[in-house]
Amino acid sequence: MEQRRLGKTLRVWLLALLAALLAACAPAAPEGNPVQTAIAATLTARPFSTPPTATEVPPMPTATFEPGGRPRGKIVYVCQYSKRSGRNQICIMNADGSDPRVLTQGGQYDDFFPSITPDGQFVLFVSNRTGRYQIYEYELATDQLTQLTEFNNISAYAPAASPDGRWVVFYAALDGQQYPESQNIWVMRRDGTGALQLTQRRGGGWDPVWSPDGARIQFAGEVNGFPQLFAMNADGSQTRQVTDLSGVRGRNDWSVDGLLATYLGSSWDRDIYVFDTQGENVVQLTDGGNNLAPSFSPDGQWLTFMSYRDNPRQDLGCEIYIMRVDGSDARRLTSNDICDWQPRWGP
Repeated sequence: MEQRRLGKTLRVWLLALLAALLAACAPAAPEGNPVQTAIAATLTARPFSTPPTATEVPPMPTATFEPGGRPRGKIVYVCQYSKRSGRNQICIMNADGSDPRVLTQGGQYDDFFPSITPDGQFVLFVSNRTGRYQIYEYELATDQLTQLTEFNNISAYAPAASPDGRWVVFYAALDGQQYPESQNIWVMRRDGTGALQLTQRRGGGWDPVWSPDGARIQFAGEVNGFPQLFAMNADGSQTRQVTDLSGVRGRNDWSVDGLLATYLGSSWDRDIYVFDTQGENVVQLTDGGNNLAPSFSPDGQWLTFMSYRDNPRQDLGCEIYIMRVDGSDARRLTSNDICDWQPRWGP
């Protein structure tokens, strides 16, 4: 009887020891992320449950220029309300610069980071209309404006719809937190529900764009204090560094042909570069004039960008240009005494 009791005691002791060892070896539970917690507290929609996939990608047009070399599609961009106010509003024009018009009337608030949805029917942008930058949707056919996000203590930037139109990627930052650590990449449904944080990098994340098939997301983030471009799966997995270049800032794009574009350089001396998805075979397309924020045409044959080439070192001297993807045939589209910037090409 005494031996059985001793054996039972020994087994209990061994099991307790084993449990303690397993607990010691297990990874520590991650601390709660304040950005994710703040957004979760403001969302009442269904949780984000199905990550984006590369399915039902709409076909791209076969050409972006008409007979005679006239580019097709629309370019949306930021145009200042007035030279005096400095407030920003959203404008749109044909890809050859014709028929420019204002979509949002500025003067009381700032609107910027516009992009056109793949179906060409909506413009996504951010605005501080509620006192904090949130994501809005403008329907081109009806001029209807809809607020998509209403985060508490969080500002959202740079929204872009996925190729299949089902998701929106953006970056968000918690108010009052240090940059760029508090900036991270998020994704949500097209109606603004189900927001999910994809990155939690020490070097932050900003300026996200989709791959043409919607399977990956490219974004900028710091490495040892300097920005570079990264790519990850659309669900946030398998992040890898794409570039190892000097002077990266962030604004970038990914063409239907698999070409990547960004701008590099120092203040007032930046140029547009293209390279492959491995960050190799780098080609400089512009040379002087301070050129920034490239965006591919839907078929990848053209780039739109902003430049100070005709107004060097003038704060309000930025205008919108286009050029062919090899850097030739550069054309100026806007001409005024305010700054036109952040162009994005759409159908």
